[in-house]
Amino acid sequence: MSKAKFVDDALKGVAGIDDIDSYVDAWHDADATDLELHEWLGMTWDEYRLWVEKPNTLRYIVSAHRHGRTVSEELAKSTKGLALAARADSVDEVEGVLSWLQKTGRL
Repeated sequence: MSKAKFVDDALKGVAGIDDIDSYVDAWHDADATDLELHEWLGMTWDEYRLWVEKPNTLRYIVSAHRHGRTVSEELAKSTKGLALAARADSVDEVEGVLSWLQKTGRL
């Protein structure tokens, strides 16, 4: 595993979505770091909170970074049948996360 942040490594193809636990373990094992876990992973605080509460959103977080969008924008695009819809387990999954974001006041 690289010493780069998870999101950066995922964007480079060095890490896959399933590798995030290794990055969390590395943060716990680090002798001294002044980075919060969300920073270590390369996420904003809101992205990290979303991932912790809805782990299946990680692919959208990475894709949002790839496309220079917010996660909310990325999810909205995927419900319209664009890039992520082909990669989501289902359109219902995306719509469910979008609905949850709206109900929790995050969108």
